[in-house]
Amino acid sequence: MPDIYAEKLTRNEAEGRRLNQQFDLLTSNIGYLIHPRVAAALPASPRIADIGTGTGRFLQCAQESGAFPNATLDGYDISASMYPESLPENISLKVLDMKQPFPEELHGVYDLVHVRMVVAAILPNEWTAIVRNLTKLLKPGGWLQWEECNFIASKVLRGGALESSPTSTVVALTDKWREALRERFQCGWSTLAGNMRAAGLESIESDCVGSDRLPETRKETTANAMTAIFPWLRTLASKGVGMTKEELDLAEKQAGKEIEAGAYVRYEVYTFTGKKIL
Repeated sequence: MPDIYAEKLTRNEAEGRRLNQQFDLLTSNIGYLIHPRVAAALPASPRIADIGTGTGRFLQCAQESGAFPNATLDGYDISASMYPESLPENISLKVLDMKQPFPEELHGVYDLVHVRMVVAAILPNEWTAIVRNLTKLLKPGGWLQWEECNFIASKVLRGGALESSPTSTVVALTDKWREALRERFQCGWSTLAGNMRAAGLESIESDCVGSDRLPETRKETTANAMTAIFPWLRTLASKGVGMTKEELDLAEKQAGKEIEAGAYVRYEVYTFTGKKIL
C-alpha cells in the first residue's frame, strides 16, 4: 500500500533526528516507556515488537533501560530509510506494512506490541483492521500499548507577559498543520479504546497527560513541531502552493522569536493498553 506518511513528512536523516527528539520529549512527559502494569506482567525474557518503528528509538530506549536485558526486540516499518546503520544484537529491524496481514510465523509470538504516533500514516477507515492485525501478533495474555496525541484540540499558549510573549505566528502555523491533517488527527486518541475492544482485547485502559506536563520540555516540544511543519510548507511552496519562500523565511524567523519569548504548544498525549485474552 502507498506510504501516506510521506505525503506530508519526508523520510530522511533530519526527519529521523526530529522523530528521536519528539519520542524522547513525549516519553519524558508521559513518565514511562512501558506502562507500569504492562512492565509488571512481562516475563523476564520478553519478545517485544515495535510497529511503525521509524528509527527504532523505542527499541533502543528499551534496550538501554536495562529493565529487560534478555528481551528480543523487533521493529517493523513500511520503510527502512530511517533505520540506523548499526544496532545491538538483540534488536532487529525489518520492513513490513502494518496495513497488510503479517506472516503467520509472527502470529502469537509477542509479549508486547508497541505503537507510537502513527496517526499521520493511517486513514480513518483503516484503524479497526490495523488493530486487529497487530492483535494477531500477541501471545495469549500479551499486551498492546499504543500512544497517540489529540492534535485536534491543541493550543498555543504564551509563557510570558502579554506584551512580550506573542503567539500569532506559531498559532497560524499549527492551524495550517492541523487543518491539513484534520481527517487523520480526529482518530487514534478518540478511537483506540473501541478499536481494541473490537479486536477482542480486554482490560483496556487509557492514561492521559499534557505534552507540557514538564515545563522544561515546552520550548523543545514546540520547536520540534516547527521542524515538521516548515519542510512540508516549503515543499508546497516549491510547487507554487501556499506561502512563498520569502514568506516562509520570515515566518520561520518570527516563530523562532515567539518560541524564545515563551510561546508553546500544548496537546493531550494518550497511552492505551489492552491485553489479549488467555
